[in-house]
Amino acid sequence: MSIMLDIFGSLLIAGIMFLTIFSLMGNMNQANIEKTLNVNVQGDIITLAQILESDLLKIGYHTKNDAIQYADSSGIRFKSDLVNDSTIVTVQYTLGGNVTTTKNPKDKFIIRSVDGQTTINASVGLTYIHYSYFDSLGRELTSPLTTTNRLDSIKAIRVKIRLESAEPVASPYSITPTYQSVFWEKTIYPRNL
Repeated sequence: MSIMLDIFGSLLIAGIMFLTIFSLMGNMNQANIEKTLNVNVQGDIITLAQILESDLLKIGYHTKNDAIQYADSSGIRFKSDLVNDSTIVTVQYTLGGNVTTTKNPKDKFIIRSVDGQTTINASVGLTYIHYSYFDSLGRELTSPLTTTNRLDSIKAIRVKIRLESAEPVASPYSITPTYQSVFWEKTIYPRNL
């Protein structure tokens, strides 16, 4: 009888150890997935932020009048010499529709076009973008800014972006899917405004 209790006790302890090891491996796998998604989203937001910042800093370069043609909270259209070749182009950033190729229902396209030719039509996990405009005294201008005198008073642009991972992060404690999220915000002062 005592041998049976020893065997049963050994099996019970071994079972508990195996469950602990499998649980630990599952947690480590989940942590690796979360970190991988987070690194991917951080890389995407850095790339998008660099492109936006580079373009917005060049607003009005080699142009005298009407550098900003349209500005609202979800997009902007402006003139500039982007590559310093004395060719003035019109650059437009707009927010596209929802992306259907990812599992994230909030994922949208960001569209960058130069002289009407789309140069970026990307889904990088963009779920939120907002532009704010400020005058020379730091007062926020309400959008959309359509009149010339209001567009001419723009001296700074604040951009806020949120990117989320395309794939959800599974959580045993949540029914709704969660996504890795990164937020970027910067106020840009174009030198030629």
